[in-house]
Amino acid sequence: MNAVSPDENVVRAICDDKWDGERLSPSLFKGEHVSVGRLTIASLADHWEIFRRFVEDPPERNLKLVGEINVGVLQKLGREYNPVPVALTVIPTPLVGFPSHAEIPQYITRGLANRILRVLEIHEHE
Repeated sequence: MNAVSPDENVVRAICDDKWDGERLSPSLFKGEHVSVGRLTIASLADHWEIFRRFVEDPPERNLKLVGEINVGVLQKLGREYNPVPVALTVIPTPLVGFPSHAEIPQYITRGLANRILRVLEIHEHE
């Protein structure tokens, strides 16, 4: 599949294992094959419901917030990251019941994850 356009925004579920009520953990983006949802396929409101079904595992793991980032901004952060730039992409990987699912397949270091967290737009459930 073709990579997601840099014009798109994607969202990431933030559960209480990645959010202590004050700070986000860099593990939210650290690693490879980071799952995100595409806002061009499903709305933010729909993603709350999708993330509850696919990500939540109460009582240990509860959805608290949703983080949003533009793909182009994500790619720019990767390209400009020192010491090792990373060519980040977002690849559509639709799942049954989660057609907006996509992944960032490249490995994201803790340092780059911290940079991503600084620009993440945080949404609280209404």
